[in-house]
Amino acid sequence: MELYKDPTEAYYKQLQQAMQKCEDLIEKNRRKYLLNMKPTAPKINAYIKTHKENEAFRPVIANTQAPSYKIAKFLNNKIKAYINLPNTYITINSGKIAQELHKLHVTEKHKITYITYQGLLC
Repeated sequence: MELYKDPTEAYYKQLQQAMQKCEDLIEKNRRKYLLNMKPTAPKINAYIKTHKENEAFRPVIANTQAPSYKIAKFLNNKIKAYINLPNTYITINSGKIAQELHKLHVTEKHKITYITYQGLLC
């Protein structure tokens, strides 16, 4: 779908209205710091993968100037303060994951699930 007008300004106004409705969650004096003053649409960059044949590039989105960046970060931190999730399944090294998975004995009765977390807005 082709856009003929940048929707960033309209989205910015919707965020302002949503923040006004969330009085219990966001203090009034903090609201002006949670919005980017001159927001822009997120930019996508393509990083070339020289080590892979099938996937020629990796898309990376820079969203620090997006209208909702600061408020999403604020709400994410607020939610983390209330939900204490153990970090038992977080790893930095994919090789270690492969070694651990290789040790497992998996049958047809086993089920692998995963959970993703995204920031929420009021």
